[in-house]
Amino acid sequence: FTNTTYLCDRFRIRLVPSCQILHYCHQRPAIPGQEMGIVEDATEDLPFTSFECKTLAEMYDVPAEQRLQGRNATVKSYHTLAQQVHILHSSHHAQSNPIKPLKSELRLGDGSLTLGQLLTPGWRMPNLSEVFASACEVNFTVTKVTDDLLSLATGFLCAGARSVVSTQWSVDDLASALLAIFYYHGRRSGMSRSQALQQGQIKLRNLTGKEFADNYQRQLTEHLEQKLKEAKAAKQNAKDQGDQEELDKWIKIVDKFEIQRKRLESLSKDDFPFADPFYWAGFVSQGMA
Repeated sequence: FTNTTYLCDRFRIRLVPSCQILHYCHQRPAIPGQEMGIVEDATEDLPFTSFECKTLAEMYDVPAEQRLQGRNATVKSYHTLAQQVHILHSSHHAQSNPIKPLKSELRLGDGSLTLGQLLTPGWRMPNLSEVFASACEVNFTVTKVTDDLLSLATGFLCAGARSVVSTQWSVDDLASALLAIFYYHGRRSGMSRSQALQQGQIKLRNLTGKEFADNYQRQLTEHLEQKLKEAKAAKQNAKDQGDQEELDKWIKIVDKFEIQRKRLESLSKDDFPFADPFYWAGFVSQGMA
């Protein structure tokens, strides 16, 4: 993969669901504000999302009340936050529904936010400049040739966002965390959205195992050990309470985190651990550049 030239090496790529939606985006006034809100790991089972979001919170000085974590990321609090901020970083599970696209959903702490809800007047977000949806399948859709693309990313653009970075398949949590950090570093340095995504993808795929070990492995390992400790405590608590459903949930999460711990140990041995397009090519930029 390292010797392959990709389209994004030569061009900055930006997608549009339709010319009409792009026209809507162009008609909206520019928003100078940089106030960020973060929605993270609503189901509490993503190993590296909180590392990603902690880094961004420090980068943008995000106050605690604008960082919705775990079960606090309810549908109501998500709605309130999206009305208040200029940049919304949404890092959690999502599920597309290609047969009934209006049922596509963002999975939150107390249920789901569907595309159908996002397209209603109550979800207008006129002050939202950009959305980074670091979640699975946010831009995945199946359409006929004559159809407009109908996805969760489209929903954010229709609701008022000027730009959306979204995903086309079930993305890797660790690679997504690194890419999001690279993207926002680019934005803070003055890059446009499409340029920041392009350069972030190039940086991720060219990241060597040694660079990963030198710059990220220790912090990620410490973070994961803390997550694993918390998950084991939650597992034990569920066992003590006799809550079988909750116990089954935390057994799966602990197993998942332990697999990722072994993976972290091996990544530094790879020449380019994230070179495969699976890790970086799923992210696309839509709307304004």
